Amino acid sequence: MSYWNKAWLDYTGQTEQEAKGRAWDGIIHADDVPLVMEHYAPAFTSQQPYLIPAVRTKRYDGQYRWYSFKGNPRYSADGSFNGYIGVGFDIHEQKITEERLEFLVNERTKELQRSNADLQQFAHVASHDLKEPVRKVKTFTGRLEEHLKDKLDDQAHKFLDRIHVATDRMKVMIDGVLAYSTANANLQQNTMVDLNEVLRNIETDLEVALQKTEGSIHYGKLPTIEGAQVLLYQLFYNLINNSIKFSKSGVKPEITVSSEILQETDKRIAHILVKDNGIGFNQDQAERIFETFARLHPKDKFEGTGLGLALCKKIVERHGGTISARSMEMEGAAFMITLPLIQEKKEI
Repeated sequence: MSYWNKAWLDYTGQTEQEAKGRAWDGIIHADDVPLVMEHYAPAFTSQQPYLIPAVRTKRYDGQYRWYSFKGNPRYSADGSFNGYIGVGFDIHEQKITEERLEFLVNERTKELQRSNADLQQFAHVASHDLKEPVRKVKTFTGRLEEHLKDKLDDQAHKFLDRIHVATDRMKVMIDGVLAYSTANANLQQNTMVDLNEVLRNIETDLEVALQKTEGSIHYGKLPTIEGAQVLLYQLFYNLINNSIKFSKSGVKPEITVSSEILQETDKRIAHILVKDNGIGFNQDQAERIFETFARLHPKDKFEGTGLGLALCKKIVERHGGTISARSMEMEGAAFMITLPLIQEKKEI
C-alpha cells in the first residue's frame, strides 16, 4: 500500500489516487529517470537505504524544480520487506546557485588560461625581439672601443666596461625570461631519465666555473625517474649553478646531491637533497626565493635574473613534485625536492 502526504500532492497537482497509480511516472524529468533507477533499483533489490542526490521533478504548473530523495526500507511485524518510507527535499535554489558558481568558475578559468597564454606569448616574443638590439649594443660598443682604443682615457674605459656589464646582464635576463615563459609552453615527452647522467653532463657544462672556484659536486647513486629530460636537466643545472654563484669568498664550493626512495600512498617518490656550503639566506625568505624576479642579494655583487629558482619550482610542479628550501646566513643552503618515479601521463 502506498501513501503520499498532502504537501507532495499539492506540489505535483495529483490526487491521492493518481499518485498511488503513477508514483514517479511523469513527475521525474525524462532525462533524470536513468539516474533515479540507478540508485533506486539496486536499493530495492537489496532492501537497502537509497539517496538520489539531485533530479528534476515536475510541479503542478508544469515547471521543473530540483529535488533530492532519501528512502529507508520498512518491514512488517513478521520481518518481511514492505517497501520504503522516504522524503523529498527541495534543493532547487541550492542547485541553481551551484550551477551559477560552476559557470562563473569555468568562465574565470578560461579567462585565466587565455591570459596566461597571452603572457607567455608576449614574454616569448619580447625576449626574441630584445636579443637583437642588445647584441648590436654589445657589438658596436666593442667596435667603438677598438676604433678609439688609443684615444680613450681611464674614465672612458670605465664607462665602456659598464656598458659591457649592463649588456651582458641584459642578455642573461632575456634568456631567463625566455626559459621561464616557455617552461609550460609545450608538452614534453616523458622518458626514463638517469639523474646520475644528468649530473655528469652538468659537471661537464659547468667545468669552467668549477675550475675557477675550485668547486666540486658530490653525488652517490641517484635514481632513474620518468620525466622530461630537458626540464630535469634545467632544474639541477640551475640549483648547482646557484650554489657555485653564491659561494663564500675564499671558500671552495662543495655541492652534495643525495637521494632516497620512499613509498607514499600508491606512489614511489624520490626525495632528493641538494646542499651547499655557500652564503645561504635567512629562513624567513625560504618561500620568497621561488617567486619570479625575486633577488635576495645586490645585483652588482651577484649576477642573475631572479628567475632561476622560479623556473625550478615550475619544473618540479610540472612533474607532480614539490620543492622547498632551508638555510641560515653564511651556513649554506639545502633544497629538498620530491619527484614521483613514474608519471601519471605520457606527456607533461
